[in-house]
Amino acid sequence: MPTFPDATNEEINQALLLAEQSFHSFRNLNGHERSSLLIAIANGLEKEKARIISIAEYETHLGLPRLKMEFLRTVSELHNFAKLADSMEWKELSSDHDNYGAKLNSNLKKENFPVGPVLVIGACNFPFAISVIGTDTVAALAVGCPVIVKSHPDHEKTCQTLAEVVKKSLNKLMIPAGVFQLLHGRSHRVTQKLVDHPEIKSVAFTGSLTGGSALAKITASRQKPIPFHAEMGSLNPVIGLPHIVKNDQVKFAFDYIDAVNLFAGQMCTKPGVLFLLDSNESFLRHLREAVKSQQIFSMLNKSVYENYESSIQSMKLSLPLLATNEGKEHKNAHPAYCRIFKLEVKQFINSRELRAEAFGPSSMVIYCQNENELMECLKNMDGSLTGSIHAEKADLTLAAKIIPIVESLVGRIIWNGFPPGVIPGIATHHGGPWPASTDSRYTSIGIQGYKRFVRPICKQGFPD
Repeated sequence: MPTFPDATNEEINQALLLAEQSFHSFRNLNGHERSSLLIAIANGLEKEKARIISIAEYETHLGLPRLKMEFLRTVSELHNFAKLADSMEWKELSSDHDNYGAKLNSNLKKENFPVGPVLVIGACNFPFAISVIGTDTVAALAVGCPVIVKSHPDHEKTCQTLAEVVKKSLNKLMIPAGVFQLLHGRSHRVTQKLVDHPEIKSVAFTGSLTGGSALAKITASRQKPIPFHAEMGSLNPVIGLPHIVKNDQVKFAFDYIDAVNLFAGQMCTKPGVLFLLDSNESFLRHLREAVKSQQIFSMLNKSVYENYESSIQSMKLSLPLLATNEGKEHKNAHPAYCRIFKLEVKQFINSRELRAEAFGPSSMVIYCQNENELMECLKNMDGSLTGSIHAEKADLTLAAKIIPIVESLVGRIIWNGFPPGVIPGIATHHGGPWPASTDSRYTSIGIQGYKRFVRPICKQGFPD
């Protein structure tokens, strides 16, 4: 597989010059023309489907079933945003005609406008849906923003192949090449230079809390600060209330472990902590059985594997290991062993490090002696993308006390279920309080994602 050299400062400046020069002509295209671009990209992807998925499988080891599913979702989102572009509903037009008397000249009209060139920094674990032609990119293109994509170094050939499909679509429709550009860069210098560039007007980032925090500081310290929309770390708490755990122990244990081990735990919605009331030895036995039954998957790459193992070794120093499938036969170079740890309430409350996400198939179980301890744990949690509550009818009084606290912590609450991958839709919200995201009002998945790349402008006194 070929490698791609890091973009130089001159190449970065040239790309941003082209993006800025193309902005006003692109934003002035009618909705149907931008819709046609997104449909052309979708059609181009379909033609190259087998080759694109093959390259992505080579670079990510995510497996063909998962990649085919993600590819289908990505193409579907292109069509959804094409409809949005065509309808122009993203403009959200509103008006107020002289309601306060003609002397005030209060003929007001408000509509959304694109913010300008957008930088997209995609995820390592979603090479299609949160990458070159993922929601970030297609949402920005739909509303008229040129896009610069910073390629992910762990699947750079996939990124380049996808970018070539977009470029062919631009050329076919005679849309300026500056509307979409891909830049490579393994060095953090490239990303930092792009985020700090004065022509970038908004940034969409999906990645680690460490990386997101560093880039957030850059955007805030620019001479002209800009919006920085980041999805970062998330613990995704699961709360198992007494009656449902007692009455359905086997299913609850196996479903929980299935969610932890889904796609080798490399999901932003993986449950990182399970809260239970009172210890239950029979439940622990089922939990161990569930872990031992799990398939051992391969992690994305050597770097992700080493980071996961490093976090596990740190946890082993201070936490008892309740269950693991280490020792089970496998043929993977970077095995994703499932590990479940036990954590005391006081440790959870007093150690921010133990409340951080471990990217991989690990999770923690916390036994709370009473509801006051459970409430105290929840109140000390950082923000998450999801929170799950499992309850039966006899648990509803306690659940009613918990829900308001969970509402303040997460962007999505799941009732009697575990957090799967996100299903894009009009009601989808994929975000949450820090550190799940930098601004919990916005979603990075679903049709509402366009709102990160527009701003309202009010015009007063203009003739109809």
